[in-house]
Amino acid sequence: MKHTNILLIGAGNVATNIAVSFHSIGIRIVGIYSKTIETSNALASLVESRVIENLNELPEHDFIIVCVPDDIISSVISQLPIDAKIAYTSGTVSLQSLPNYPNLGVFYPLQTFTKEKMIDLKTVPFFIEANNSHFEKELFELALHLGKQATTTNSEQRKQLHIAAVFVNNFTNHLAYIAKEHLEKNDLNWENLLPLLEETLNKIKDSNPKEIQTGPARRNDLGVLKTHLNELTGDPETIYKAITDSIIHTYHA
Repeated sequence: MKHTNILLIGAGNVATNIAVSFHSIGIRIVGIYSKTIETSNALASLVESRVIENLNELPEHDFIIVCVPDDIISSVISQLPIDAKIAYTSGTVSLQSLPNYPNLGVFYPLQTFTKEKMIDLKTVPFFIEANNSHFEKELFELALHLGKQATTTNSEQRKQLHIAAVFVNNFTNHLAYIAKEHLEKNDLNWENLLPLLEETLNKIKDSNPKEIQTGPARRNDLGVLKTHLNELTGDPETIYKAITDSIIHTYHA
């Protein structure tokens, strides 16, 4: 597998983390294609690769991994050779919705990625799907070279995983942003919340989240809830009320 050659489509957050990880274990990135030449050049320099400027002129490769936004995956794959082994990294796009290529699959790492912070993919679960069993096995083995955990899932299961991931990652991050803004408006230090956030995550790792819920909504403390809502306006008020209602319904319905 170390002599495997990967052609990468995309040069964003996911592509950067995957390319750097492959490069670090000796799997060669033979080319990088992106519509933005600056990002292609930057990533190519990181992994000793070359920039591809034309999808009709591809170097020899074993796999093509497509790391582009969901809404252009189909159009990008349609431009690739029909005999290529192609995998894409989306959590939501179903395999059945894409062009009927002989070897098409999913190589989905369930994690949040940025270019500024490289993730150790050994800690990241990969979810694999393919339109034939042989290619599925190849993608499974490729994932295990990067990480310690790989699981085969169908498109529906992967969609549900992605929905859950939005709750725990994207929504949590947005709530942290709202909290930070609220503190700064009141001349308070955001860092005071970091030990609380860390302890919350630590408890979730070891316990059922439903069993460890605390706070005024869990206690159905209407006086405290009213006091808080009186201090909030706009989106923060709407979000606070929506989550409060959900917690009360969970425990006191």
